[in-house]
Formats: sequence, structure tokens, C-alpha cells
Amino acid sequence: MAEQVTTYQCPACTGPLHFDGKIGKLKCDYCGSTFTVEEVEKLFAAKNAAAAQAKQETDAKAQAAQASAQGSPGAAGASSAGASGTGPAGTAASAQAGPAASGWGADAARMRAYNCSSCGAELICDETTAATSCPYCGNNTIIPGQFAGTQKPDYVIPFQYEKKDAVEALKGYYRGKTLLPGSFNNSNHLEEIKGVYVPFWLYSGHVDARGRYDARQDEVFRQGEYEITRSKHYEADREGTIGFTRVPVDASTKMPDDLMDSIEPFDYKAITDFSLAYMPGYLANKYDVSKKACAERAAERSRNTAEDALRATVTGYTSVTTRAHEEKIVNEKVEYAVFPVWLLSTNWEGKNFLFAMNGQTGRMIGNLPISKAKQCIWFLAVFLVCLLVFGAFLLGGENPSTAALLMAVVFSLIPAAIVNAVLVGQMKPVAQKSRAAAYVTHGGMQLRSQNDRYIRTTESRVKLQNRQGPGGNPGGQAGPGGGIPHGPGGHGPGAGGPHGPGGRK
Repeated sequence: MAEQVTTYQCPACTGPLHFDGKIGKLKCDYCGSTFTVEEVEKLFAAKNAAAAQAKQETDAKAQAAQASAQGSPGAAGASSAGASGTGPAGTAASAQAGPAASGWGADAARMRAYNCSSCGAELICDETTAATSCPYCGNNTIIPGQFAGTQKPDYVIPFQYEKKDAVEALKGYYRGKTLLPGSFNNSNHLEEIKGVYVPFWLYSGHVDARGRYDARQDEVFRQGEYEITRSKHYEADREGTIGFTRVPVDASTKMPDDLMDSIEPFDYKAITDFSLAYMPGYLANKYDVSKKACAERAAERSRNTAEDALRATVTGYTSVTTRAHEEKIVNEKVEYAVFPVWLLSTNWEGKNFLFAMNGQTGRMIGNLPISKAKQCIWFLAVFLVCLLVFGAFLLGGENPSTAALLMAVVFSLIPAAIVNAVLVGQMKPVAQKSRAAAYVTHGGMQLRSQNDRYIRTTESRVKLQNRQGPGGNPGGQAGPGGGIPHGPGGHGPGAGGPHGPGGRK
């Protein structure tokens, strides 16, 4: 039976080859020889074509055997055994029955077995694996049939960072995390690190958006003992189009969507036509989520970005409120690509923590444990400092009131809560993205129509009260019945607006 795998070995010494992103070439782990992608493509073109054809034939036979064996348990067992195939070293097995017979149980249907063409060892992979390495001889093995025909990616972004870079990046990621438990740096163990080419669907198109907004333009001025707010109300209509290029959605069920979103964006300046020559030295999976199933995630991100961009065109107002909006997405192109990701798994106190690093840009991300003791200390420290500041300001009189004390406490709790939220956010940054601003085409929102209509004017007035300084002394101008306060934020009569009797219009 023909081989279904290709082992990428050095033409000079038969050592394992791997793609080195630093030099942009394939390099031998043993003798150090280097080869360009084009050279390796030519060297292994015939083997890859034969391996892809062999896999397609084996899969077709296995499917035919399963179809004919339906309803006959005995025949099913015989057909599966026959489909698995055996032979000399270098012969591949379709692994329909092999893994099940070895105790894989319910997972057997999703597993495949191949034979390393270098040492003959059996390689057990799941059904989406396209590149791996032999655990016995260390040779990097490619399964070309997984990337053949319609399953071949259009593009690839090669790895730019190596394993040692990922390890150092993880150590650096721990630094500066205020709430990280003190023992985490010393006692967490790096369980696994692997470089993976993750499959992505890339969606390009545009969004037609329209929206109606309530806008207000405020003018605040002083009139006698009143502060007047005069508001002009408008109704604004906008219609426009915004384009998007290659919004990525990971197409593998093995990859957490929020983790893959969090290592974005990818730099498409480095994207290139797909070649199997970039795979040696890394794991690779083909997609197992269809482009139709992934389309809604890309569409939602694009729609949200279009909504934000259209609203941002309503300018020159004090406040803008969305009354209604509508977005229609038009997909123009869907492409298939594999992108580089380093996955690092650590263990600490019996819990696993998964981190991911963008293999192109070096962006590291992952959730970290939080020390409850440090969290409490920081919250109390910020609260007490703020209480001293606000307390000195609000309780400076001779007879501070209970209301002033409560205000000081409330005003102190707010910054303490904000600081706590920021620190916790540093520890839990992994989240699914709801926007696609990084993939907006040049020029942003292109308006087709805009219309702002004046509706009405309203006025509101607030009577100004005496402001008192520390110790109860009047801080404003004295006089019977009070005075007009001056100082920070004060205005002279009529400042900033017209004079005359106020009132609601």
C-alpha cells in the first residue's frame, strides 16, 4: 500500500528538517544545512502528490466498506479491520479500527493511525491532524492528503518566533501582574509547549449601514442667581458603507475562540501562498468548522464596527444617542489560511493554565490566578488613601455631618473599585472580540448621505446656592439672602450666554 505521509528529511544527512522563521528557510536539526521553501517544494513534490493520492484512495475504500457494512456488525468489524491496512515500514494505515482495538473506545472514530516512513513506528493522530512529528525518531511528518484539493489553504503566515522565544515571552508575561500569587512564578510547571498552524477562515466584504440619532447641543451660562442650560435638539440621519479585509475566525474546535481572538491582530504584510514546506517542525490541523458556521462570528464583529463607525460621524454635539440602526453585511470573498500560534500549558496547584502566543507578532495572552490577599490589600489601601483625601475636604468644618461622612466613604469606594477592576482585568484579559476595527479597509466609513435637522430648543435652570469654605465661613460674596459664589467653576452674570429672563422654551 502506498504511503500516506511524507517525512521531511535533510537531503544532506537525512536529519529532521524544520522551518526557521528567523532566516525564512528550512534548517536541518543535525548538520545545520539550510534550504529555501522553493527548493524543498521541488524535492518533495512527487512524494507529497503520491501521499495525498494514497490517502484519498484509502479514505474512499474505508467509506465504501463502512457503507456496505451498515446493518451487519460482523461485516463492519471485518471491513474496518481490512480498511486499517498493514504492511512494511513506511506503509500507512487508515486507522479506522486500529485505535479502537487499542482501547480508544468512543474516540476511535475520530482517530487515525499512520506509519512513520522513517522508522516504521505507528503514529496516532486525530482526524484533523495534518502535520506532526514522530515521537520515536523525531522526524517531522506531513500528511499531504489533509491539505489536498478543496482542503488546501490559500495562504499561510510563517512562524517568526521559536520555542525559546515563547518560553521567554511567558516569563515576561508574568512580570508586572500585581495580583499574581507570589508562589506562581516559582512553583508553576510548564507542562507542554507546541507550535501549531491553526486554521482560519478569512472574510472580506463590506457593510451597508444606516442610523438615526438624537443629538443635543448644550450651552451653559449664568443669569442672575440661576445657572441656565440651553439645549438645542437635533435629529441626525446617516447612511454609509465600510469595507473589511480578511476578518479572521479560527476554524478548529480544539482552539478556544476567545484565546485565538485575543492574540489578534495578524499582520497580513507577511501572508504568503500556502506551501507544505512551511509545516515541518510544527503541528498543523485542517479545519473542522465550516466557513458557513464561522461566518456569523465575522459578521457580528463587522456589524458592530460599522455601527460604531457610523455613529462616530455624528459630530459637533454635546451628546448623541442612537435611536435606530441597521446593518447589512455583504460577503465578497472567503479565504482559507493557517496562522502560527504557540500554545503553552502550565500547571499550578492542580489547575491547568493555557497561554497562547501569536507566532508572527509575539503577542502573549492568557488568564492568570489571582491572589485574594493581594486583592484585598490593594482595595483597602486605595480606599483608605482616598478616604483621607476626601475626608479632609468634606469633613473640614467644625461640626462635620453624618451626610458628609457618608459622602466621603462613597467617594472613596468608587476609585477603590475602579483600581480593583483594572488590576483584575490585567489578570483575566482573554475575551472574545466583538469588533473588527483592525481589518477595516483604508478610508473607513464612506458616507452616502447625512442629514441633521433642528427639532427644538429647551432650557432648564438651577438656582445657585451659597458656597461655604472650611470652617463655615462664606466662600462667596456676602449679602442678605446669600451671594453669588465665585471661585473655581464660577461665572459672572450672563457669562457664556445671553442675558434676559430664563425659562423653558
